[in-house]
Amino acid sequence: MRVSRFILAGVLGLVVAGCACGRKACAPRDEFEPGFVSLFNGETLDNWVVMGKAAGWKVRDGVIHSGGGRGGEWLRSVKQYGDFILRLEWKVSRGGNSGVFIRCKETGSPWDTGHEIQISNEQPPRDDLHCTGSLYGSVAVNPRPDETPNRWRQYEITCRGKRITVKVDGVTCVDAEMDKVPAIADKPLRGYLGVQDSHTGIGKFVEYRNIRIKEL
Repeated sequence: MRVSRFILAGVLGLVVAGCACGRKACAPRDEFEPGFVSLFNGETLDNWVVMGKAAGWKVRDGVIHSGGGRGGEWLRSVKQYGDFILRLEWKVSRGGNSGVFIRCKETGSPWDTGHEIQISNEQPPRDDLHCTGSLYGSVAVNPRPDETPNRWRQYEITCRGKRITVKVDGVTCVDAEMDKVPAIADKPLRGYLGVQDSHTGIGKFVEYRNIRIKEL
């Protein structure tokens, strides 16, 4: 009986620890992701600068929420990054459009000054150069990720010098050398991170959670 009680106590302890954040996104624990730093605490936008209308962004239930047609434009990171591994989770509605920006400038369109990793459930579906996981308009995906809406997805985006890789739900869909792609060959190797608002009309949305980064 004593052994059974100890086992039960241990299991309950793990369950409590795993649920300690409730419905909010927890900062990653260093023993699981050494070197990663959380950029979103599940409660505020303290690590971000709103580049559009504040009404376009809300933090609720531990996620960043953007509703379409509210002019949120994008959230910019406070600091700039060069080489890094960026991990985050996102969810987009049916017909939705958004994206993650890397190495972009503070002014100008972030997809022009840096790179946009597309998030899309547009109907009809976009081609492989403009779909989820692509370096929008520059590098097509291969293979093409599942774009079923209203499901949490994972991005892992790695920048090492002029090499950029994108994983969707653990599968590499982009592995690009900038020098081999004329459209991005001269883009900067350092800049801000960003997440785009719900870049479609009213009724669509995009959400983000568990945003963390490791500088290389």
